[in-house]
Amino acid sequence: MTESEILENIKPKYYDAKLLNENARFANSIYLCGYCVELSLKLAITRKLNWTNYKTEGKFQFLKTHDFDLLVAFTGDEPRIKRIPSWSIVMLWNEHKRYEDPASANKSDSDSMMMATKNRVEDLCA
Repeated sequence: MTESEILENIKPKYYDAKLLNENARFANSIYLCGYCVELSLKLAITRKLNWTNYKTEGKFQFLKTHDFDLLVAFTGDEPRIKRIPSWSIVMLWNEHKRYEDPASANKSDSDSMMMATKNRVEDLCA
C-alpha cells in the first residue's frame, strides 16, 4: 500500500468505529480502532524508511503482521510512542479481538479506545 492508500484506509475505518461506538456495538468499534492504529504504525514505518509502499513481499513478509510491538519497533520512534499515555490503551489490542464475545466490551472500554486511537493516529500520521 502507498502512503495515500494507507491514509485513505484509516479514515473510513475510524469513522465506522465511531458509528459502531455510537450505536452500542462496542466490540466491533474497538476492533476497528486497533486496525486504525495498525495502519498508522505501518504508515510511520513507510515514512521512516522513505518507502513509496509499505513492503510485505519477499524478505519483508515478516512485516505483514498485526503485532504492535514489532511494528512500533520499526517506526524508529518506539521510546516516544510508548511514553504517550494513550499507548497503554491501544497496546492491549490484538487481531484476536475479533473472536472475543461482543458482550465482553462496554461503552467505557470503547470510549477509551476511540480517544486513544484518535490520539495515536493523529500523532503517527502527522
